[in-house]
Amino acid sequence: MMLRPNLTIGAARPWVHGDEELLERVRLVLETRPGQLPWRPEFGCDLESLVGQPATSGRLTEVRWRVERALARWLPDVNVERCVVRAVPHDSPGLVAATTPLAESALLGLGTQADLEVSLELTGPQGALTVQAQLTP
Repeated sequence: MMLRPNLTIGAARPWVHGDEELLERVRLVLETRPGQLPWRPEFGCDLESLVGQPATSGRLTEVRWRVERALARWLPDVNVERCVVRAVPHDSPGLVAATTPLAESALLGLGTQADLEVSLELTGPQGALTVQAQLTP
């Protein structure tokens, strides 16, 4: 993901419009760790603390809850219509938990390590948008 310089003070950034602006706002919330911004220490979504944790169903629910809560708090003009979190086993890139073979599904249930795929359906001032991100350790 490419970052752009953010030195515009008091004016909108002219190169970010519509869906791209909403994606940028969502990305900032989800990628910022609370405490990372000294002038706003509570800002962000604490997903980093989950890296290295087993991918249990409880953990997937916790990720969904953290994402929904952070977006509701920091982007009040954006509604999360749907948030789906899936475990993607390390051994099978692109394979989501719902389509994994029986043995891998059993391992996921026991808490094997996996990447997490977060799919969001959002509505905001610019309309509806679907966002998909993969969280990797």
